[in-house]
Amino acid sequence: MNQIIKLSLVDMKEKDNLENIEVEELDITDSEIVQEILDTIGLGVRRNIKDILYYIIPSLQKEQILDSSNSVIHLRISGDGRNVGRKIKHVMITVMILNYENYHHNPNYYYTIALYPGSEKYDTVKFILDPFIEELRSLKEDGLEIAGILWKFILYFSSDWKFLAICLGLNSANSKYFCPWCLCSKNQIGDLKHGLFNNMTRKVILDEMKRLKVFFQFWENKDSHNWEYTSLVGEDKKKVLEHFNLELLFRPSCATLIRKLWDEFNLLYCALKNKKTNLLEFKNQAKDWLTLFLTPSSGNPNDFKNFTKGLYLPNQITPYMHALVFHGWEFIKKHKQWGVKAFSCSAVEKKNHQQVSTFFRKTFKNGGNLSRKKPAIQEIMEYENRILYFNYNSLPKPNKIKKICIK
Repeated sequence: MNQIIKLSLVDMKEKDNLENIEVEELDITDSEIVQEILDTIGLGVRRNIKDILYYIIPSLQKEQILDSSNSVIHLRISGDGRNVGRKIKHVMITVMILNYENYHHNPNYYYTIALYPGSEKYDTVKFILDPFIEELRSLKEDGLEIAGILWKFILYFSSDWKFLAICLGLNSANSKYFCPWCLCSKNQIGDLKHGLFNNMTRKVILDEMKRLKVFFQFWENKDSHNWEYTSLVGEDKKKVLEHFNLELLFRPSCATLIRKLWDEFNLLYCALKNKKTNLLEFKNQAKDWLTLFLTPSSGNPNDFKNFTKGLYLPNQITPYMHALVFHGWEFIKKHKQWGVKAFSCSAVEKKNHQQVSTFFRKTFKNGGNLSRKKPAIQEIMEYENRILYFNYNSLPKPNKIKKICIK
């Protein structure tokens, strides 16, 4: 497979400056993995997207995933950087064929194009991706001819907000002009036209999480002395969103208001994933939800019985909320064929985590033979080639084992 889909090692020592890099929360804390990645800094590895396409397109035709009478391939490009150590990231860029609808969330069908350990910066990403950018330009403008069929390509890009902003050369989410889709500024983010937290509170939350069977913890950061907590994802987050008893923490009137806010957000979340969602309804529901989010307090603050506390202030609206309310309906309209759910980054992030956790351990590196001195990122790409082979080649069935009964 390495002869069919060749790997190119890239010298990045002069292209990746780790000075003045913002320290971020660690995704990987295993000291063995961190050291292995530090030892690999300065080296990147690439694969040619056309090599991969030449290999898999005939198989996709046989599986009737691709149709030569409608020779259009929808190619999704994604990227992700996983924090390893204080300043280092394991950065990967992948492609996925959206026509393969059953595998939109399967990491094995996201094909790694480039890998490198280092910084997640525009110049570094551009350097390692320059050949890939030219390949994409060729695919978009000229297509790709295989066995007499000219395949045309429609390109998509999706990633988390930070990687998207880096690739587009835009500001980060906490900058004044934060939005990649419009010119909204921090001062305009709340414009609809464009409690005490202590040990008792923590115990209430932990008990409720236990009731919901959701793993959740609080811990105090030793350096900042701030309280941190488990980041919920997937089904756990959905379970909390739908079933957490808010009256354990808030007055009934406030709990009712927050529950309504959460429930309506859940409806937006479900609608965003549904291909059949009505654009106008979603647009109106999103703005209604933001209006609810900005519910002001009512009554006299000095009259406890007749005072109803509101929810949030305009300066508490996040860039992600802005994107949901003002651009969510645009995403639904633009990507109606596949649905917004097809562009979830969960599979790419999972793939990145799997690569880092597995291939940067010394016990796995070079099959445990440290004398081979093969870079881990090269091993990752070779493994990717093997996955490609096994995904698109049927293996011979093993002979049936005869059972011998001993009486």
